[in-house]
Parts: sequence; C-alpha cells; structure tokens
Amino acid sequence: MATSSREQRENIAALSDPFARRALFTAYHLRRYVVLYVVALLGVVALALFPTYNGGGPGGAQQAANGQGIYGNQNNGAPGTALGPGGAAAPGAVAPGTVTGGSAAGGAVAGSPTTGGGSAPAGSSTTVAIGSGVTRGGFQCNKGVRQLPFSSYAAPCVAKFVGNNGGKTWNGVSGSTILIAHRHTSDAQGANEQATDAQIVASGGAKYEDQEKYKQALIGYFNKTFELYGRQVKLVNFSGKGKYSDEELGSGQAAACADADAEANTMHAFSSLDFEGNFEWGPFAECAARYKMWLSQAAPYFPESWYKKYDPYAWSTVMNCQAISDGVGEFIGKQVAPFPAQYAGMDGATNLKGAQRKFATYVPDNAEYQECVNQVLAMEKNKYHLSSDRQDQYNYKLDISQFPQDAQRAAVQFAANKDTTVVLACDPISPIFLTKDTANQGYYPEWLIIGVAYTDSDNWAQLWDQTAVANRLFGLSQAASTAKLLDPNSEAGKVLKSIGQPVNISSVTNYYELLSMFNQLQAAGPNLTPANIAAGTHSLPISSPGGAWGTWFFGNTHTAVVDSREVYWVSNQKSSYNGNNGTYVEIYNGQRFRPGQYPNGKAPFYGG
Repeated sequence: MATSSREQRENIAALSDPFARRALFTAYHLRRYVVLYVVALLGVVALALFPTYNGGGPGGAQQAANGQGIYGNQNNGAPGTALGPGGAAAPGAVAPGTVTGGSAAGGAVAGSPTTGGGSAPAGSSTTVAIGSGVTRGGFQCNKGVRQLPFSSYAAPCVAKFVGNNGGKTWNGVSGSTILIAHRHTSDAQGANEQATDAQIVASGGAKYEDQEKYKQALIGYFNKTFELYGRQVKLVNFSGKGKYSDEELGSGQAAACADADAEANTMHAFSSLDFEGNFEWGPFAECAARYKMWLSQAAPYFPESWYKKYDPYAWSTVMNCQAISDGVGEFIGKQVAPFPAQYAGMDGATNLKGAQRKFATYVPDNAEYQECVNQVLAMEKNKYHLSSDRQDQYNYKLDISQFPQDAQRAAVQFAANKDTTVVLACDPISPIFLTKDTANQGYYPEWLIIGVAYTDSDNWAQLWDQTAVANRLFGLSQAASTAKLLDPNSEAGKVLKSIGQPVNISSVTNYYELLSMFNQLQAAGPNLTPANIAAGTHSLPISSPGGAWGTWFFGNTHTAVVDSREVYWVSNQKSSYNGNNGTYVEIYNGQRFRPGQYPNGKAPFYGG
C-alpha cells in the first residue's frame, strides 16, 4: 500500500534513532511506494540495535577499585538490599560530613594525564562538604537533598567547593576546564544529512543542529548547578573520519580508532559525545578505552561483561542485556508460564486460546545474545521447572537480506509446533515480517516483548501487522513512559523551560543523559580521573521513587536503569509519542520491578 508524503514525514519524525531516520528517508527517496523495499532498507538499523561485541580489553586499564569518589561506600540499593515495590527505597541520603584530600577515605588517588598512576597533585587542598551548606546552584543542602532538589536522579548535594582542585589531573582536564569532544562523524555532514534534516523539520522534529543547541544550553545550566570543583565542562566540535552508521553496525573500527586517537592525543579531550545522539558505539568505545578516554554514554545494550573489560572508561544509562535476562526469566516464570495462553487465537483448525503456553524465542544467532537468551531458558528450566518441550527457538542472522526469509521460516516452524507465545528477543524490524507471515497462515500466537532494541516503542510497533498483534502483544519495557518524559511539569520540563529550550523527545533525552554525566563528574571529586569517576559512580545512591526514567542505580555495574514496567499493546488508542494509532499501555499504574520483585500470579494485561 502506498504511503503519502505526509505519512512518510510522520514516519521519519517518529523515529528517535538518527540512523533509523536516515535509513527510512533514503528508502522513501529511492522507492517511494514500494513498502517491502522500504522495510528491507530500514531493516539495516536492526544491526545497529544489536552491535557486535569483539571482546578484548583496553590494555593497562586503570581499575575502578584503585580510585576514590567523594561519597565513599555509602550507597543503598546494592544487591541484597531489601527494596520496596518498583525498586523504591529511601532517597539515598548521604550523611552530612566533610571530605578532605579528594576522597571519603581521606586519601586521594590521583592519575597522571596519560597513565592513571601517581600521587595527588602537588599543592592540592580540597574541602567537600556533603549534605550541608549551600550548593553551587544556590540550593540549601541538607541530608536527603539532591544537587537539584526537584530531581529524582541528581547526585546527593554538596556545598559549594572551597579549595584547590589540583589543576591538571588527567588528559583533557585543567584547573578550569573539562574538555569533551562533540564528534561529528563523516556521515553526519553534507547533503545527505541536510536532506534528512529537512524531512525531520517538515515533520515537526528537531534537526541535529537544534539538538546541539539543547546540549550546549543544558551543559551551561549543569555547569552552574553541579559541583565540578572549580572546573566547567566545555563541549567542542570535532570533525571525525568515522561513520556513525558503520559503528552502529559494529564495523568501521579503524576510522573510529583514528577519531579516538585524534580526540585524545591531538585535541586532548577527556571524553566524547556523538553529534547524532550522545552514545558512542562499540568500535569507538573500545578505542576510547585504549586511549584512556572516559565515556558516559557507550554501547547501549552491551552485556555487563563488556563494560567490565573496559572499566573504568565505559558507562551507559541503558540496561545491559544480562540484567534484562534476569527480569525476563522471573516475569515469565511467575506471571506467564503457569497460566493458559488466553490471548492466542486460531492456528488453522486448532484454537490456541486457553492452551498450555509453549514459548518460541526469535533471537539473533550472535554469541552474545545467545548467551543472554540461554540465561533466561536456564532460569525457566531450573527455577520454574518449564520443561524443554515447552521451549522452541529460531536463531536468525543479523543480515538484512535474510530478514524476510528467516521470518517466514520461523513462522512456519512456530505454527507447526503449535507454539502459543512468541518471545521477541530481536530487532524491531523482524516483527514486521513475522507478524505478517503468521497472520497469512491463520496462525495467531501471543507476542511477548522483553524491552530490547525499541520493540517497546510505539513508533516501531505501529509498523507491525495489527491484525496479528491486536489484543495479543504484551511484556516488559525498560524504557521510560513517553507521557511522563514529555510532561512539561517533569524535572526535565522544568529545566528546559527555565533555559528557554523546547520540551520534545530530543531535548528531554539529552537532559537525562547529560544529567547522568554530571552526576558522575560530581561524584568523582576534585581529583578528576576515570578511576575516581568509577569509584564515585559506584557510590551513588539509588534514584528517588517516581522518576520518569524508572529507577537508576549503578551499584557494582556500569549501567544505570535497573527496572522494567509491564505493558500491553492497544492498536486503536493514539500514541502520545506521535499521535498515530497504536500505543503501549502500562499496568500496575506504571509500577516498575527489579529482579526479585515481580509479583506472583497472572498479570492483568487487557484487563484480566
């Protein structure tokens, strides 16, 4: 079916991922009305959402255990800590006190600009008052107050810094500046990007140049309100040779390494943010660690094992897939597997509705994702006693040319095996083919999302066959509620309005990602090194209940989000994201769950 120019613009604007927007625009440009061709080209973004992990450490990485942050070992919400529903806990107050010498233990661990070793900078004299005094932003600091008192996520407050910060503590750090490169990859420049921007703007979205303004305005605000101990973050443009689209696909490492080398050794940057979305993908992140650059947003969805290899340089707000697996296993074991397939439909002459659930997992054949899926399957078998004859699986290649064929084969396999529930541990494009192929067979299983790779986003699920998924699509989402994110009275909305910036999905996302970065910088203390960032980050308390982005708690890991919400799909309800029909609806009033907290009993999707 042909799509109008207006619909094309809306579809492009609806995609928050820049590579997806660019791919979709290119597809429309080449074959405006051939939908299958459009989908095939767009499918390449799926590879970006499951980047390849090549392994290998950075060589000589300074381990976080050798550093010190200002808060000491005073976090809460650590493994074994009893938390309330949805991960709720005390706000994570740090007791009032004064830290000297750059660490809660009283002895700073310094790093030279190039090696990360050595002693405290000569002449340094630090005084960091935690939980008392007045903050740099002019807020009264008391026990339980955060650096931004209205924020659920800001670090515990500290009084305005008094003392000597030690000057140059690492490459890119001086007594007055923390230099962060804003990397413009080679494919973020030129006619293609201008054409894409034009389409995005025509659809009411924000072009990259506007998003850069959001970042600079937010950095200006955070520089005034967060304690950076006499320094200011400075975001400086860098024109790179790497290609963002290659790096999303897990390739292009040679050019990515050249960029990391230039940023670290020519530009002398402490960190890097990408122009097309703050995340730096795996190929660049691995090279950044080699050159001892710290990244606050690196390689979303990578497993925690990868982050540990690149400690203390790589971090992310997005939940890692190993943590996702823990939640999925418990959710299925407690709330889905024990109950009949009440949302399934006809499979030829057989009515699957009410049958004992049999699960079919659709997952890439990459070793990393197989490991995470195997973690779920083992949990179902060993803890929840799900027999092997109730588990089916199709492993597909992350190869766009094979997407249609793999989906068709999987649909035939799942239908023949009378699988009642298809678990979408996959990219968001494959369900376009899968749902169409199952519906064409008269086979209507349930569809269970686990939250990875935008499968929990309205704009992607709207592209799936609605005949197949209507009243049958449910599961977990680690993403934030769009309605909460875009609320003008939310913490992001308040800050953006105060600095004269619009409240849209781009500006709000920038707010939270930059907020996390400034939390880590403040937690490191005056002696700014990657090792001290690591120690400070691990000591940050759990976020306060009710935040729009769920619960944040790094604990002993390198990723912030720790919980999921439970959602189901309503095909005929308008989305607050783009105004089109089709949206995910929360149950349990949006309550979020960490592993160990999922309730027993049938989840009330679709009202019962």
